[in-house]
Amino acid sequence: MTSRNLLRTALVSAALACSTMAFADTKAAAPAKATGTHQTHHCKQSDGSMDMGKTKKACLADKGTWLKDAQAGAAASAPAPAPAPAASAAPKK
Repeated sequence: MTSRNLLRTALVSAALACSTMAFADTKAAAPAKATGTHQTHHCKQSDGSMDMGKTKKACLADKGTWLKDAQAGAAASAPAPAPAPAASAAPKK
């Protein structure tokens, strides 16, 4: 390998290394794990306790039940439907 080819290889390698480091610093390159969606199911073990950290696959492998969380807060905060207005007995002119 001549010195000219060695120099070209070194420059290309350095350019690639710098460009990948520049892109790795952006938030879009590697989002944090905590930015995912909220978990709506949890593992109920055979003894009745809840294990919040298990995945569905791990839960079912341990003879647990994969249950959907109750939506008690959403049902309690929903307003009651308004009653329908009463029809007027007077004839319209």
